[in-house]
Amino acid sequence: MKDKLCQIAYHVALQEGYFRIGLETGWEGFVPGQFGMLEVPRQDGVLLRRPFSFARQLGGTTEILYKVVGRGTEALSKVATGQSLRLLGPLGRGFEDVSGEGDRVGVAGGYGIAPFLQQAKRLKAQGRVLHLFYGARREHDLLYLQELSDIGVKLHVTTEDGSQGERGRVTELLAKVYAEQSPAVVWSCGPLGLLHAVQSWALPRGVPCELSVEETMGCGTGVCLGCVVKDPSGRYRRACIEGPVFAGECLKF
Repeated sequence: MKDKLCQIAYHVALQEGYFRIGLETGWEGFVPGQFGMLEVPRQDGVLLRRPFSFARQLGGTTEILYKVVGRGTEALSKVATGQSLRLLGPLGRGFEDVSGEGDRVGVAGGYGIAPFLQQAKRLKAQGRVLHLFYGARREHDLLYLQELSDIGVKLHVTTEDGSQGERGRVTELLAKVYAEQSPAVVWSCGPLGLLHAVQSWALPRGVPCELSVEETMGCGTGVCLGCVVKDPSGRYRRACIEGPVFAGECLKF
């Protein structure tokens, strides 16, 4: 973990308020599912850093995907290439490797797609393929489709309005595709409703699953206790330290 002043290598506006930003961290890499606390310009009462999942490592540049949803990300969207921001990371627990045969499956919702770019690259280096179920409300909320295809990801896409892929929820398609067999593992990132649905499908079938939660964080280092989630015993766990990726059986929704 390092707190580093990073120059912005690129800052690209995508569709519908989404952006990707490349920060010159000089890192060799990170574990997919890890995150960083990124400084945002201090204006309009914005003081705290914001947590963002890492999407991929391109040489010494670390890419973050984000969507403008409030004052912090609105301020961030106006930062220009060549400027510098402080980044604390890599933080937290990422997705674990699994051994044995069977499909490696990812389930993503919206911009929960971020960690699966690096996860797909990691699997490709092992000679494996990521089977990715990617759902969104509409076509404009689907991101990185070409990049995922270029890595060799086997994509299963759904949209709630039917504008691309199959119409419906992504977990419905997951259940249909794996009705007769079970994958080796399921990794998921996205809204709590999606994570709960993946957990409810995987655990009764004995399928190991890991869930990446998207909690609001103040510090990212376990001090502020602003990102706690509950486990089945009622104990609170810090998403920034013990997560953001948790084994499915360790979370209670």
